[in-house]
Amino acid sequence: MLGGLVFFAVQIAGAAQFQISDGAEFNKIIDTNTAVLTTNATLSLSGGSLQLEGPTWIPGSPGYLIFSYFNNSNPGDLNGRLKKLVLPSTVTDFLVPSAGTAYNGSTLDVQERFISCQSGINGLRVAMITNNNVVTTLVSTCGGLKFYSPNDVVVKSDGTIWFTDPGFNSGVNYPTSGYANGHNVYQFNPTNGNTTCTAVITFASNNARPNGLCFSPDESLLYLADWGNSRILVYSVSSSNTLSGGSVFANIPNGNPDGIRCDTDGRVYSSSGNGIYVYMPYPDSHLIGRIVTPSVANLCFGGADRRTLFITAQPYVLSIPLKVPGANSIRKLTTQGNGNNFTVSWPAPSTGFKLQASDTLGAQASWTDVAGPPQVTNGLNQLNLPATNAATFFRLRLN
Repeated sequence: MLGGLVFFAVQIAGAAQFQISDGAEFNKIIDTNTAVLTTNATLSLSGGSLQLEGPTWIPGSPGYLIFSYFNNSNPGDLNGRLKKLVLPSTVTDFLVPSAGTAYNGSTLDVQERFISCQSGINGLRVAMITNNNVVTTLVSTCGGLKFYSPNDVVVKSDGTIWFTDPGFNSGVNYPTSGYANGHNVYQFNPTNGNTTCTAVITFASNNARPNGLCFSPDESLLYLADWGNSRILVYSVSSSNTLSGGSVFANIPNGNPDGIRCDTDGRVYSSSGNGIYVYMPYPDSHLIGRIVTPSVANLCFGGADRRTLFITAQPYVLSIPLKVPGANSIRKLTTQGNGNNFTVSWPAPSTGFKLQASDTLGAQASWTDVAGPPQVTNGLNQLNLPATNAATFFRLRLN
């Protein structure tokens, strides 16, 4: 018995070990007969306590993983940096910031730009980093007040950026004058930065520490890791980005939840303690099982088909193949008529996605690739097509 949940089986496949509580569901996501937990990197730190965080897959040919590396025991000397992993095992520095700055949770926005949370005494902001290592601050205050230490970040398909501020790794403790009135979850529009920043979930207590967060695949739900209380909360998200609810989605049996992500079917994957816990989507919410790992901090989906789960588990970067891909940020399609033609648009570059069309919806739909490469204009893929009298439906499909 573990935290009120019974695990009925332990299976080992190569280097992978699992604790399974729902065999039928677990077998939908992992082939327990062949899956191997691969060690892609083993890192070290001279002095202090090494922390690996915020893995994010950068799509491309062949694509690569960025993750954060820092000294978890000294906010004034974090030795922080972003690392780059080219599979299977080549690790180099991607970005070395100024002293007293580290990066934590990261993600890609709808245009596949790299967004990351800065912590440390010289950080305390959310920034965008381009391939030539140009760092642009996106938001650094909310209502004129500083953050304690931004931690994890997600981007909604409307472009809004949502992030948590549990106050780790900065040396600034709540409450402090000039800083936020609690450890909160924030949302802002990057086109306006600080002026549109809003605290959408507030925790005026040192016991509650919002950590990892993610949207459900359809963006109707926001899952939040309540690190201080060893649980995951779930909120309903309106079309205008207001939140309601805040009920307990799951109590974590071991450790504290950190990074969380969903697969395309809506299952929730949470790092905690020494493993990745996998839950059915809300409102079912029951535990499917656990991928056993060393001390774990964060996770992401990646690889060419997004069916590889990458895990930062001190001092390792691990990976394991899955049967299902990770959920991607929704790419919204828009259409605009122009006489005998119309234009279909969606955010660029959308690496790996193809535009497909069908004259019906549902199980009988026959989707075919739309011919012709799009033209990129003002950050949008745009494809001009001839207008017809027949109804046509479009979707973006990951290759």
